[in-house]
Amino acid sequence: MFDESTICPYSGLRSFSEEESIFFKGRDKQIDQITSLLEKNKFLMVTGASGEGKSSLVYAGMIPNAKAGFFQAHYNNWQVVDFRPERTPLTNLSKALAGQLNYENHETVETELQRGYSALVDLYKNSPWYYDKKATATKELSEEEQHNAQRKAANLLIIVDQFEEFFTNPENYSQNSPSEAAQVTLNVLLETAKTALAEDLPIYVVCTMRSDFIGQCSAFRGLPEAIGFSQFFVPRLKRNELKLIIEEPAHLNGNKISKRLTERLLYDLSEGIDQLPILQHALSHIWHAADNGKEEMDLIHYALVGGMPADELPDEDKARFRQWFKSLPEYQRTLYHQPGIKKIIEIHANQLYEGAYTYYKKHHPNNPITLHDAKHIVAMTFACLTKIDDSRAVRNRMSLKEITGIINKPHISTQVVNEVLNIFREQDNSFIRPFINDDSESRRLAPNTVLDITHESLIRNWDLLNKWANKEYEYYVTFLDFKKQLARWLASGKSKDYLLPIGP
Repeated sequence: MFDESTICPYSGLRSFSEEESIFFKGRDKQIDQITSLLEKNKFLMVTGASGEGKSSLVYAGMIPNAKAGFFQAHYNNWQVVDFRPERTPLTNLSKALAGQLNYENHETVETELQRGYSALVDLYKNSPWYYDKKATATKELSEEEQHNAQRKAANLLIIVDQFEEFFTNPENYSQNSPSEAAQVTLNVLLETAKTALAEDLPIYVVCTMRSDFIGQCSAFRGLPEAIGFSQFFVPRLKRNELKLIIEEPAHLNGNKISKRLTERLLYDLSEGIDQLPILQHALSHIWHAADNGKEEMDLIHYALVGGMPADELPDEDKARFRQWFKSLPEYQRTLYHQPGIKKIIEIHANQLYEGAYTYYKKHHPNNPITLHDAKHIVAMTFACLTKIDDSRAVRNRMSLKEITGIINKPHISTQVVNEVLNIFREQDNSFIRPFINDDSESRRLAPNTVLDITHESLIRNWDLLNKWANKEYEYYVTFLDFKKQLARWLASGKSKDYLLPIGP
């Protein structure tokens, strides 16, 4: 029998999923507010600072709320079409629609969407999930057949998560202008919401976006007006709400957490960004340190994960900490020189970075690589998955094959890169998507699998990653500079006067 007590009630750096909604606490008021707005307007842009839990609010808050019947809609059933823009927003929307509306291939759906902005509404009306009373009456169906058709009908909820990818990917947005595919995707979504509102159709469109990209939305026709019509800004959590986030999941999971740990966590949480991901990661790590919640989570476990100095522990816990600390390898001890709640992410990431070689060697003793190779793979991967966009550090999704090509070592294959990175994909770590599940097949990634950093808070709170990303950005700026110089040289007819001196 499955033991629910082995489930970690805290999400770490990743967002809460619909299946974890029971552990999603502290946002009841906001769930009611976004539900009410969406009921009324059919469209909603959920904005907020990075790390404020926008995706969790939608997936673990609003969707379960709607499916539980706390959403005034035509039907009890819901078809949820969710996608991220990434590099191909129209294709991604088409794939998501084809999967949920029972269309055989997404190419057909994509072709339809390109023909007209009302195409999405038509696709829904032609699906098994739409119930048209007038059309059903003309078909002379029996009362039982009509009842079955109505019972099968479902509302359509379209979710565009990480909407800022319309701006952070050059394939979608370049030189302050959207690409044709990006504009078509937005036009289809906005027109769908307008039609649903005008015709009272059970179709709803929800987007989540970092608030610092609001200014760039003016590049898309009709988007600023839609945001002005229906927007919800996710507020920062108050002290009593943070307390619920800390204590309630543990209690629901049958675990115990001490009052003094709760108070210490609340005290240590400072103002600024990343408050929630830092707290969730700390709680997840504390839970594991407490023998997967079998012990009462307390200050000793907080110190074990690097959240507080050992000198500040109660006397009875200091000896336990010292004994544990002596057992650590030397490189791990150096990670604890500056403890604090914001350092837990960095300590954890550095442990994985230093342990990646040993992890690989353990799983693949017959295909050896060097320690330098392992560290180089990790550094290059995180540099590839991060980019500086208008002085903002953002995620940069990239395929395993692309990363391997950039590493560019003959003896380092996509399989080797995959196996080195698996330590960052384990369930207890989950720094890189896609995560490793209980299924052993999930350990092996196809070359075209797209990798992604779980949350941008990792970028901001891991000094090594910052160093790698900034170094890569310097290389990129240098490359652009040389590119301009090359263009000038070619434009001059390859004049020697435009050649660079030896130094550069």
